[in-house]
Amino acid sequence: MHHRMRLAALPLLLVLGAARGAPDPAISYELAPEMQGDTIAALQVTIRLRADKSGTTTLDWADSWAGEDRLGQWARDIRIDGARATAPAPHGGRIVTSAPGAPLVMRYRIVSAYDADPTVDDSEQARPVVRPGWFYSVGEVLYARPAGRDDAPARFVWKGPAGIGFASDTEHAVGLRGRPRTVGDILESIAIGGRDLAVSTTMLNGAPVRVAHVGRFGFDIQAFDKLAGQVVAVERDFWRETKATPFLITAIPLASKPGQLSYGGTGRSDAFATWIDRDAPLSGLAWLLAHEYFHSWNARQLGRFPETAEPEAYWMSEGFTDFYARRLMLRAGLWTPEKFVSDWNEMLRAYAASSFRATGNTDAAAKFWSGGHDAEKIPYQRGSMLAALWDRQLQARGMSDLDTVLRAQRERTRAAKTPPQLTDAFVAEIGRAGLDIRPDIARYLTRGEPISLPEDAFGACARLVTGDVPVFERGWDSEATAKAGNILTGVDPASNAYAAGLRDGMKILRRTAGEPGNSAVDYVLEAQDGATKRSFTFRPAGRKTLHTQQIVLDPARFAAEPEKCKAALAG
Repeated sequence: MHHRMRLAALPLLLVLGAARGAPDPAISYELAPEMQGDTIAALQVTIRLRADKSGTTTLDWADSWAGEDRLGQWARDIRIDGARATAPAPHGGRIVTSAPGAPLVMRYRIVSAYDADPTVDDSEQARPVVRPGWFYSVGEVLYARPAGRDDAPARFVWKGPAGIGFASDTEHAVGLRGRPRTVGDILESIAIGGRDLAVSTTMLNGAPVRVAHVGRFGFDIQAFDKLAGQVVAVERDFWRETKATPFLITAIPLASKPGQLSYGGTGRSDAFATWIDRDAPLSGLAWLLAHEYFHSWNARQLGRFPETAEPEAYWMSEGFTDFYARRLMLRAGLWTPEKFVSDWNEMLRAYAASSFRATGNTDAAAKFWSGGHDAEKIPYQRGSMLAALWDRQLQARGMSDLDTVLRAQRERTRAAKTPPQLTDAFVAEIGRAGLDIRPDIARYLTRGEPISLPEDAFGACARLVTGDVPVFERGWDSEATAKAGNILTGVDPASNAYAAGLRDGMKILRRTAGEPGNSAVDYVLEAQDGATKRSFTFRPAGRKTLHTQQIVLDPARFAAEPEKCKAALAG
């Protein structure tokens, strides 16, 4: 069953295990919009709890999340009822002195990080959005954390007025894997609401999968809702999850800019959030949904991140997730073989051109949040390639396959009293399947040697060829052009763009064809030339070449045995 509805304010409370006559042990979180007339001005948060037995209770924000180091910076007017004294906490909260076990009430406002709708340039996962008609935030920013009490039972209530819709995974009756909801679940949540909030619900195995969104998108939102339900069903089937569990997907629009296209997301324990360019086509969103939902298992159900630096494990948590997003979309029929190959080839070209291609994992991880696009993408690229390499080695030796290894790792992690370190657990699990990958870890990750995939990495109906391709080159200074409001700047007279007629001073209106990073496909741009709108077609290929691997399909085999070839390509 699939239907759309407007979500009214519907508080859901979870009260856990209080003995009769004893104080309620649950820590209560309340959220409400602060209204100024008909507009939303801020978000009001109230936290009710008992003080620590020591009489000193720290209520503060985490030190960092998603590259943002000051998560409490958007909190205003913090007040603590029941305190004898308070002092500033390191990240914007308060250290509270009170009677041991005294009832405490913390109140504050969360203001917006933006004074206009977020755009494809300035959207950041950790920054709250409070607009006159809608809002969005992650729990790490919304809610202060009582230190040392992440595992304490928690309850949540939404206290919004009629007419302001609300959706959050804090509404789910239980936390991850059916255990009672905790403070940690409240912190690792998302919240979205507003006057035009719309929520669709698809029932899977008797549990609701909700898709909540605000604003306008360029694609059919009902088709997006259906696609989200398909992705959830496909990945639950992969992990053989039969237990009915609720899930939430949220989508907020990013204001578009001519010539640019952006979408992204982040996974939560029982939800994931997406930020989508208002002009993004639906065809590009299957991968985004597949990637973010796969994070419900990888890494959270496969092990814990290393204590030193989380990005050191991103080759597995992000790279393997990219690998399976592509694989499962092809298996489910949501991608064609041609789309699968095109996406892989784009990644292989980017890897070949990466300035971090020969940088060791530790050094690259240290630059993940600050080293630019190449530093951010190298763990995704390496992890995808290593997943393909090891999966092929397992299958070629008749041992197992990567799917089986990951499912076994998930079960072993679930059974462990203390979750093992993520990548250590994987090395051990694939070793149990008969493959020692420690030499590959030392070679490709520790030392950062470039990875080369075997010719048959994607089965008998496709092969990997190595050769030189022209470097992708638009033909103008893209950074200066973006800063100038998409007014073309620095058009190279020797470029194909110049030969096609593009000149400095024209304004890019939109790209209707072509793929960023792909020098083998024509770019088609619409641009304003004075009072005239014109279309320009050119090949975005530079004079230099790039030595890279590319996947080539065998058309004769695909024509003879299309389903068998598709299955081989998808592992």
